[in-house]
Amino acid sequence: MKKSALVLALSLFAATAAFAAEGKVTSVSDGKVTVEMSDVAKLKKGASVKINGKAGKITSMEGKTVIVKSNIASELKAGDSVKVDKASDMQGC
Repeated sequence: MKKSALVLALSLFAATAAFAAEGKVTSVSDGKVTVEMSDVAKLKKGASVKINGKAGKITSMEGKTVIVKSNIASELKAGDSVKVDKASDMQGC
């Protein structure tokens, strides 16, 4: 019983510790997506992120506007809603 309670508690902590925020694409150009975010508190320039589940990297930030270089940029257009997740530091481990 104690072991399952511990596993549940750790799972809940991991889920709440992860960062994910919604945003609106404002423009797409040269493989980069400009996104107006609802929350940027845990993001920083140079950080690896996932945009709609696909790898990307923040190249610039100003206020709540984030520019992400991503291979899926060509699939997006202004007005699209996207989900930006902070990429795990332990990917591939």
